[in-house]
Amino acid sequence: MKGLILAGGFATRLRPLSCSKPKLLFPIVGTPLIDHMYEWMVRGGVGHVVLAVNHLSDKLRMEVEARKMGDEVELSVEDSPLGTGGPLKLASSMLADEEPVAVVNGDVVTDVSLAEISNAHRESGADATIALFSVKDTRPFGLVTLDSKDDVVGFEEKSDKHTGPGWINAGVYILNQTVIDMIPSGRPVSLEREIFPVLASRSKLRGWKHNGFWYDIGKIPDYVTTNLELLERPDSPFAKKGRWASSNSSVEQPSFVADGCVVEEGAKLGPRVILSPKVHVRTGAKVHETIVFEETVLGDNCRVEEAIIGERVVVGKGATIGKGSIIAGQIKIPEGANVNPGSIVLN
Repeated sequence: MKGLILAGGFATRLRPLSCSKPKLLFPIVGTPLIDHMYEWMVRGGVGHVVLAVNHLSDKLRMEVEARKMGDEVELSVEDSPLGTGGPLKLASSMLADEEPVAVVNGDVVTDVSLAEISNAHRESGADATIALFSVKDTRPFGLVTLDSKDDVVGFEEKSDKHTGPGWINAGVYILNQTVIDMIPSGRPVSLEREIFPVLASRSKLRGWKHNGFWYDIGKIPDYVTTNLELLERPDSPFAKKGRWASSNSSVEQPSFVADGCVVEEGAKLGPRVILSPKVHVRTGAKVHETIVFEETVLGDNCRVEEAIIGERVVVGKGATIGKGSIIAGQIKIPEGANVNPGSIVLN
């Protein structure tokens, strides 16, 4: 089975962090999302992955090559965003196969079993199967309605019309090759608005209910929630590429310190701190409920509280990063500086 990750947008809701880093390279509990997604898809039976990209595609290509993923991963680069359907048409030659195609939105973090949903898809006789996730309030997502056989019969857009619980589109699909054939060429196409309703009208769109975890990291508050909630799951696959802090008395649980980090004597971390690889925390630094991207230096006696700090940032000696602040990648915070709570610092 082949798979496609939809990552062609500009990630505007993740700015300023996305100004220097494509969304697929954002760390999830210290490890880039692309690594998690690739391994998840391989575990589910996907043997070839296509990345549908646009924003910062050269940087993503370099990272893929550095990871030596080989011929199993290739990029399909859009000149401009093509929605959720257009990228499938653009990459159709890469995805050509006798098997159905697994498609996933590039801002989804989940433990959906691709093997199970693809088996259910084949048995159902549907042309497309959508993974569904149950939420207490569907208003931020829209609602998917089903019949008694779990065939999809309708979609409701995001609105206040339905205020209760329900099933939402989880952004994970299994599609027959005939669905790709339906997609018009040369323009943006929405699967959800243009293709899926047609399939539903033919009783060829099946829903598959997922009962595990599911997160959408498309907005900064949701990105933070995803990391901090997964931090509480040391049994999850998100733990395996670093170490869950437990024996180091300077690190309060729950926290995560990736391999290659240095935490000097006298520094205090936690609770709820996530350090990506090669972060250096100097003597006397105090860090609380903060996500730190890779290769960042937190200077002596600095104070950081409930913040996100991008890649290759240098926080100077004695500086204070106020609660709720976001520091874009490759920024230098001067010694003794005071970044007010809620600030956004960028070049």
